[in-house]
Amino acid sequence: MTRYPMKTLLACVAAAAVVSVAGPAMAVPYASSVTSDGGTGFNFILNEPADLVTVTRDGANPVTFPAAAAGTHNFDMNTFSTYEITVTHSAAAGWAESSTSLNNPFLDFQRPQSIAINKNPASSNFGRVYIANAQALPTATGRSGGDGVYILNADATDIDGKALNDTSAARTGGGLFSAGWNLTSNGPWRMTVGADDTLFIADWGDQTGGVKTMSPDGTSGAFLLDGDNGFQPLPVGQNHGSVVSMPITTGTLGTDLVLYTIDEDLEASVVGTGNHIWRYDLGTTTSNYTGAPTLVLDASTEGVNSDGSVILFDLNIGVDANLQRDPHTGNFIITQARNDGNETGILIMDSTFTTVLFNSKQFSLDNSLDGAVDDLAFPEWDLIQDIFRYVTTVEVSPDGSTLALHRRQNATELDVGAVGGNNPFLGTADVLLVPLDASGVPILDISDPIGNPLLGTTPLDMTVNHGSARKALTWDAAGNLYAGSSSATIPDPSGFIGDEQVVIWGPGGDTVAVTRSDGTFELNPSAGGLLGDYNDDGFVGIEDLNLVLQNWNATVTAGNKLLGDGTGDGFVGIEDLNEILGNWNAGTPPPPGSVVPEPTTLALLGLGGMAMLRRRR
Repeated sequence: MTRYPMKTLLACVAAAAVVSVAGPAMAVPYASSVTSDGGTGFNFILNEPADLVTVTRDGANPVTFPAAAAGTHNFDMNTFSTYEITVTHSAAAGWAESSTSLNNPFLDFQRPQSIAINKNPASSNFGRVYIANAQALPTATGRSGGDGVYILNADATDIDGKALNDTSAARTGGGLFSAGWNLTSNGPWRMTVGADDTLFIADWGDQTGGVKTMSPDGTSGAFLLDGDNGFQPLPVGQNHGSVVSMPITTGTLGTDLVLYTIDEDLEASVVGTGNHIWRYDLGTTTSNYTGAPTLVLDASTEGVNSDGSVILFDLNIGVDANLQRDPHTGNFIITQARNDGNETGILIMDSTFTTVLFNSKQFSLDNSLDGAVDDLAFPEWDLIQDIFRYVTTVEVSPDGSTLALHRRQNATELDVGAVGGNNPFLGTADVLLVPLDASGVPILDISDPIGNPLLGTTPLDMTVNHGSARKALTWDAAGNLYAGSSSATIPDPSGFIGDEQVVIWGPGGDTVAVTRSDGTFELNPSAGGLLGDYNDDGFVGIEDLNLVLQNWNATVTAGNKLLGDGTGDGFVGIEDLNEILGNWNAGTPPPPGSVVPEPTTLALLGLGGMAMLRRRR
């Protein structure tokens, strides 16, 4: 053990003030893509600037990065075997665009119709962002675009350092999909990241429809289902048609893969219908699967709501339908973006597709909530319409508490009185956050629909364009929300033609994000697990520092944090002090005035200030 004199201690205490300054970024910063640098060091990528990053090795031995910038950072593991990267940041609470996103031309896309993010902290690709751009056209800002999948690091830089206008940044599986995707504006369509980091890509194009896979770096790919085939209609027994939904997977490619799709063209019980839900039990097959799928949900026979309106897809062929799975409950969430609201906009079913847990059209009917302004020229609009009409994409938050909705707002809809797609109860915001209960069902407060027209949800007008049919949405592991919108053919009432961009939004507030070498990730750990919180009050501050100062250079019971040994070596010294100072102000601070520094700390801080003054003379 090494004993340090009080002079060293004073210098360390004075340094604590440096790491307590909050930065301006609103998104939650976290350490992503941790990889070996080929030697004893490791690299990680910060998605956003952070107040402080602390890397502890083997439970101690901290390396700190005060006021860390977004981008790549390195630390040396030497002979240590485990690491824990703790990223702390303090910002004003409330959703706001992140500093990484703001005015970033690398997030300009002419048609960003799908976004997928790797949320597996055990992977070196953790935090990697995939954006499908389905047309090789320039943006309104002049950025050249390629037809394919752009792959970005968490800090919104290209994984290979490709330049802004390099259209080869649009990956096509090593060229395998480029010819087909150039035939249509509907491929690549929607994407998900599988358990082994494989990218699964749906293709809604008639000539190229199906599901494709791509390697995490985009350099290789395969046709998961038997070739490209999307002509309509296709009789039962065919392998697939064009796939309109997210390709939802369980299991692992090449081992026990199961795939769920909404297929626009594949018929079920009624000739000429589509948009049914199918399951493919691929097992160990990795490409060109030829087996017949299992019909899971027949859209044409699902039934009607209490007003006689169909539950699913009144006009099957050509409807933009989508499928999502809640990883916390196993529920499936089915959406469709028709603007009239005569059908169910959001349908939540259990993991077996046998029980309806939430039907947004029936909810609207049961509570007499009309989601469209009546128009006498079109009598069909005078009935109750679904308040959740227009929904194109949904996704459950990483903690399972919130359902994010991205809605298509169309200023040219039939109900002329509904300016810009205005919804009498949900307004015009493109993105809504709806709280979920433990079973994954929306919590909607209708006790005062006039005073509380948003039904208890939080409106986020994340994009200015209310006319785009192409709306993308996803969360990252830290709870930041990515929203994308393509161009509109008709200006919306605010005068904007379209967004043509992906925007990253963060919730703000005080956050602690921990990425560990054991493949786990934790956001805002509990008080007992907060690094540097020796008294377990959920905050690293003066009281924790007192515990170290009062027992300085003492031999104590190993791991007794109340005696100042947070590093577990049985000795209260510089490593314990560094752990506290390295995480200073992390967690939720106590109410103002509730913590009064002990005399020991006050004296030390005073002496430290005097020492600093002497140096300046």
